Amino acid sequence: MTRAKDGQQPGERFEDQLERLETIVARLEDDSVGLEQALDLFEQGMALAKSCRTRLEAVEQRVSRLLEDGTTEDLEVETS
Repeated sequence: MTRAKDGQQPGERFEDQLERLETIVARLEDDSVGLEQALDLFEQGMALAKSCRTRLEAVEQRVSRLLEDGTTEDLEVETS
């Protein structure tokens, strides 16, 4: 599966991204991971963290809008 620059795979759910991030963290905590592999994992983890944060912020905006006036008509939120 092709991975986008932001760490997100096409059609990947938020929960799947979070699970991949947790797996990366566990691997980084393993002392047997070499320096080059650790750097690669770190880069992947940072991209995933950024993607998850962006998606959460978009959902927070949508919830805030709903609480304010009950509408999300003008907001475009990527949920996949």
